[in-house]
Amino acid sequence: MQKQFGLNARGCLVLAQLLGGVALSASVLATTPAAAQEECTSYTVVRGDTLSLIAKRGNVAGGFQAIFSANSNTLDNPNIVQVGQVLQIPCRDGSLPNAAAAQESAAAAAPTPVPVTSTPSRPLRIATGSGYAPFTDEDMADGGALTKMVRRAVAEGNPDQEFSISFVNDWGAHLDSLVPSGAIDMTFPWFKPDCSKVEFLSEASAYRCTGFNHSEPLYDALVGYYTLNGSAYADATTYQDIMGARICRPEAWFTFDLEAEQLMPPNVELVRPVPQDGCWQLLLDGEVDIVTLDALPAEEDYRELGLEDQVANIEALASKQTMHVFVAKDNVFANEALQIVNAGLEDLRLSGEWFEIVRSGILETVDN
Repeated sequence: MQKQFGLNARGCLVLAQLLGGVALSASVLATTPAAAQEECTSYTVVRGDTLSLIAKRGNVAGGFQAIFSANSNTLDNPNIVQVGQVLQIPCRDGSLPNAAAAQESAAAAAPTPVPVTSTPSRPLRIATGSGYAPFTDEDMADGGALTKMVRRAVAEGNPDQEFSISFVNDWGAHLDSLVPSGAIDMTFPWFKPDCSKVEFLSEASAYRCTGFNHSEPLYDALVGYYTLNGSAYADATTYQDIMGARICRPEAWFTFDLEAEQLMPPNVELVRPVPQDGCWQLLLDGEVDIVTLDALPAEEDYRELGLEDQVANIEALASKQTMHVFVAKDNVFANEALQIVNAGLEDLRLSGEWFEIVRSGILETVDN
């Protein structure tokens, strides 16, 4: 399953920090042109800001992923912030500042949703799998945060739609046979490649685009790129700048984002050790130039290894990867039902329930 998603137990613990323990140092932020900030407030972007710098100045747990996740409704790209833009800094308990007022404002500004009212012809069959806490796991309350989210989205999108969610722990079978054959209608949560670059993808990665349609995002994750301070790649601003590099990505992680940017052999040397922390030792030993994986476990890894003063974050290369519900393109019923999921997800985001579902799942993982 890790091969499909690329998130280990450590990554989940860091994600728990993201939503459960963010704090700002007002004294540090007061040295910037912006007004002094405290946790559970908003921050106004000034010239020269990046998400990483804001997180570093404020000692934000979870780094730039924390700020990005808290502002995913307004930030499309982790590398682009605008002067004067107001960012929400999560409270210590993971909630958002002035959440009720912000949700009312967003709801008022949003177009009136078109309810999905078509009469369902049969129950909807949905599958997920275990072992991906806090997102999907049979042993968690409600089956994990994203299981609860999908359940609530269907109920919100069309209360008349009957459905079941089953745990099928052979993850590979979901996209290989169960969804294509119609044995199940939907599966989640799966990362979707950049389907506008399908010509650069491997056959397996391209199949996620050519064989399936996808819901609106359930969750956004950031993938970071890291090198040693003083490296020739530390100031890279485009993927073209790292062509020819020796790049390390752990064996358990997907590669479709690298494929889309043509960061695959022979353009680069790709090293894929089995242990996740193996990349960092290879970087220190000079055997690779760049480490790339999900920013949450990556930054936790190099901090645990005491490498903060040696590792440079190549901020301009960070990318957003999104998790979705997948349906087979030739399953007419499932594609109609996908509208229900999307309508429900929109309702959950406007009401603030989306954030609360994720936060409660994270907290359960920490408590256990």
